[in-house]
Amino acid sequence: MELTKTPIYYMISSNSPEATVKVKTFFENLKEFKKDKPKENSPPADEEDFSKLIQEYDLKSISYDTPVKGTIIDIMENDVVVDIGHKTEGILKKQELFDWDGSFKHKIGDSITVVCQKVDRKQGYITVSKRELDINEGWEKVINSYENNISVLGKIIRTVQDNKGFIVDLGVHMFLPMSQADIKKIKNPQIMLGKEFWFKITKLNSKDKTGVVSRKVLLEEEKREKIKQLFVSLQVGDLTQGVVSSITDYGAFVNIGGIDGLIHRENISYGRINHPREKLRIGDEVEVKILDIDKESQKISLGIKQKYPDPWIDIEKKYPPGKKVVAKVTKIVDFGAFIELEEGVEGLLHISDLTWEGKPSSVEEYVAVGDKPWVQIIELNKDDKKIKLGLKQLEMRPEEKYLENHSSGEIIKGTVKKILKSRVFISLDKNVEGMIKISDISYFRIDSPKEFLTEGEEVEVMILGDELDSNYKVKLGLKHLSDGEWREFFNTCKPGSLIPVKIKKIIDQGIHVEISKNIEGFIKIGEVSEKRISIEDLNQQFKIGATLDALVITAIPDKKRIHLSLRAVQKKKEREDIENYLKSKDEPVTTIGDLLQNEIDKKK
Repeated sequence: MELTKTPIYYMISSNSPEATVKVKTFFENLKEFKKDKPKENSPPADEEDFSKLIQEYDLKSISYDTPVKGTIIDIMENDVVVDIGHKTEGILKKQELFDWDGSFKHKIGDSITVVCQKVDRKQGYITVSKRELDINEGWEKVINSYENNISVLGKIIRTVQDNKGFIVDLGVHMFLPMSQADIKKIKNPQIMLGKEFWFKITKLNSKDKTGVVSRKVLLEEEKREKIKQLFVSLQVGDLTQGVVSSITDYGAFVNIGGIDGLIHRENISYGRINHPREKLRIGDEVEVKILDIDKESQKISLGIKQKYPDPWIDIEKKYPPGKKVVAKVTKIVDFGAFIELEEGVEGLLHISDLTWEGKPSSVEEYVAVGDKPWVQIIELNKDDKKIKLGLKQLEMRPEEKYLENHSSGEIIKGTVKKILKSRVFISLDKNVEGMIKISDISYFRIDSPKEFLTEGEEVEVMILGDELDSNYKVKLGLKHLSDGEWREFFNTCKPGSLIPVKIKKIIDQGIHVEISKNIEGFIKIGEVSEKRISIEDLNQQFKIGATLDALVITAIPDKKRIHLSLRAVQKKKEREDIENYLKSKDEPVTTIGDLLQNEIDKKK
């Protein structure tokens, strides 16, 4: 008899009292079993009969309700052979060991717990099941969880039709509606498969051993608790780590331990941001500063740029007017380009400051987004956070080049481009302008440059200096061209000279007269007549534009001042009349006394 091939061998080979009792019990049961067998024509039991009796006893003694721990001893195409401690091995359907994704991860030698389902005495094997055991144990676990309102661990193994939910393996299969799978909408249900989560059982069907579970309920409870703890621990000004959870046009939401805080777009960076995606991506880990906490509405405002000092502090020291820097073009607009000097510091390069060659048709002719040109700081306004930049200022001005070829005192030609109230702009060359102040148009006072100049006319002007004026224009003068005319006048028209003049303006103090286009004189009211005269009398007796003769009484060349008299003209004529009278031979002789008496009578 080959006992080593039967389970009884292990009992016999043991020396323990417990094993001895088992062996004794085994043979007593075996005797009872033999009494029940038919005896007709039975030969004496040999070793083969004895082995068969042991096998039959082994099959009869199997319990169908008790879990049996076994060992996989063979893996076939459709079945798995399990040693369950009996003379006859257990046969398990292979499909019961497939994982949720259809993979088979077991191997020979693995331990496995099963229950016996039935005995095939004819074939001599036992059918076992792991699934049945899992269902029984799972259902007990589900009942206990449901009745005690506790969560249970399970695995999502597949989706249901039309992705309306999932099947969750808790030992028994339960239904997880898609809406209860997460707090947020699940965009890709497939990523949930094969993952283990904690669930709460919300509904059971004892008849079919099915039910409904929810993961969302547990997540919401967990979130509420985390939020409660967060609002206790967080303080305004704290720095904390978070993960970007979503991005919108106006900012980004960052999860900081279960609650989403908002980083508004303007709080992401000191620099220009057209959209938060330029700086952040979903899933980015970021350090943020807490700017505000509203416990009632459970809202948290966050910032990233607030971790760093404002770059506009001491900006005037870093970027004083006149400084040249290399900076990046960030945006092109119709009127110019925005240029980033550093993050958070941006200046405007206006289209008028691109070139000296006149206004460009487009900004892109000179700069493009991403370029890093040299620019010059023109103006800085710290309060308004504005910086004016220039590109053309890095080159010599056309007016400066013009003065390299022309000198002060030179007489040049130009075209009157524009006349303003107090100055006139003269076009001298391509992109070169000069400017005449109203005081440099004439040596005498004028009300408007239009008295002398007309837009579009060509004129001769004099360069007044070797440097540009405050508006970077060539300094020009018109009155200086008449210096020769003034010299000639002072040389030829000495005091006492009688000259023709034209009345130009009448004022309370007297009469302004034009001697020539460039020379003006003045007749004081006391020099108009021997008699006392009022402004009303002046306006009645004299008309603008009228011509008359006046006598030069004072000439001041240095100041270009000429004073004239009408009264002196009258006296001169009277003297000339007397002289002419005295020289006349046809008239009777008249004494000097007669003439003086005649003058006295006139005055009376």
